[in-house]
Amino acid sequence: MAAKAELAQAGAKRMAFQREHEYVSPRGLFDNVEPKGSRRFLTAAVSAFHGRGYHATTTRDIATLAGSSPAGIYTYYATKADLLYEIALIGHQYILDETEAALLVTDDPIGRIAEIVRRSVTYHAEEHVLTRVVNRDFQALDVQRLATIMKMRRRISTIVRDEVRRGVELGIFEVDHLEGTTIAVLRLMDVASWYNERGPMSPDELAEVYVGLILRMLGAPAAASDQAGDGKTAVNG
Repeated sequence: MAAKAELAQAGAKRMAFQREHEYVSPRGLFDNVEPKGSRRFLTAAVSAFHGRGYHATTTRDIATLAGSSPAGIYTYYATKADLLYEIALIGHQYILDETEAALLVTDDPIGRIAEIVRRSVTYHAEEHVLTRVVNRDFQALDVQRLATIMKMRRRISTIVRDEVRRGVELGIFEVDHLEGTTIAVLRLMDVASWYNERGPMSPDELAEVYVGLILRMLGAPAAASDQAGDGKTAVNG
């Protein structure tokens, strides 16, 4: 009996902590979700998944964080998997759009890689709560939904790989292993797993450090790497 009481008390403390730290998207990624009730459950799910993990979170946990009864969540979502899928779609679509938009800034591989890194790092830092949930838990989705998310992830990988390859072909980058280097760039940009907003660098400052670091890793000319890392990448046109 005492053990059950302790577990219940610990659970209540966790949920109280999560309510105090309720997720609000810094970039407003959920602002346009309709109806408003579903938006409330989505942001509550992000908070719950972040605090407890997807598998340990119950629909009751999510409903509690949303200030609703457990039955209320089923008006919008049949399962917590439905919530995870919509969260993963929103997060992946946003960073895919950002990555594709980076290609419009310049035709230069150095400028494009710099802009991709800049946009990705600032996103992962500012939205570190959301991206931790998405990148950690998306593989819990069923096969069909996972395939949709993986298609978006492959598109991002392809964009990065193509720009690195183009830089090599133009004699701008020096890379021994295209696939391994692409994976390294993608992994470096995912700063969400460790980023702390109370740390010494803002998302913008961190992004510029990573721009210079990744361009040097790609073997870009030192002057171009330094200039891009200072946020001075030239824009053609």
